[in-house]
Amino acid sequence: MATNVKYYCMGFLADGTPSVRTFASTKKIEENDEKYIMELKQKVKEMSNEELATVEIITAADYDLYVNGDGINTYVRDMETGKPKIYVAPDPTQEELKVQALAELENEYNLQKEGFKKDLDTATLAGNTEAVQSIQQEFMEFNKAYEEAKNNILEEGV
Repeated sequence: MATNVKYYCMGFLADGTPSVRTFASTKKIEENDEKYIMELKQKVKEMSNEELATVEIITAADYDLYVNGDGINTYVRDMETGKPKIYVAPDPTQEELKVQALAELENEYNLQKEGFKKDLDTATLAGNTEAVQSIQQEFMEFNKAYEEAKNNILEEGV
């Protein structure tokens, strides 16, 4: 990222996610103007509605990693070292897996149900009562299997 800014003041959440930020005066940072730095950090804290774990002066190179990544990875602050690190998404919780499985089941159910509707319409239009009864029977069995699968996910998880 091409910029004439050398330093930023950035707030980070407890998990290292970058939050609010502002430009920092190169001269005052390089002179280590403590009053300026303290006031700038306070300004950043006041810019956020979230609870910031830390507010730091960072280089433009680190800022670029936090904001733009490296083209492949995204970055968060390593709360131990204070340096950018590649963000690794946490494994989904059992509850998140359950919600995902239920959504997939619901999607599959709706797709299959549409198929039954089309088949039933076709059989009805053709006046094929035997096919209509067969489709209705299959649909009832399908609904029963869906309810069982849904209950299994709800009770036992994924």
